[in-house]
Amino acid sequence: MLRQLSIRERTSLFASHPPHGLRHRMLTTRVRQDPRVTLTEMRAEQIDAELARHYEQVGRQLAWATD
Repeated sequence: MLRQLSIRERTSLFASHPPHGLRHRMLTTRVRQDPRVTLTEMRAEQIDAELARHYEQVGRQLAWATD
């Protein structure tokens, strides 16, 4: 009942996401598919290594911004 109500009352052309009821309907009616791309442990480590410098930089910026 709440999902139906959200579809009626929370639908907007300016919303960045569909209302909860519509999102639930879209997900439950969708046919399940196997993933086309799988993330291996080695590839995840490579990605983390590439982004480590950026993580540190953002962490420093956030630390200075909260003072």
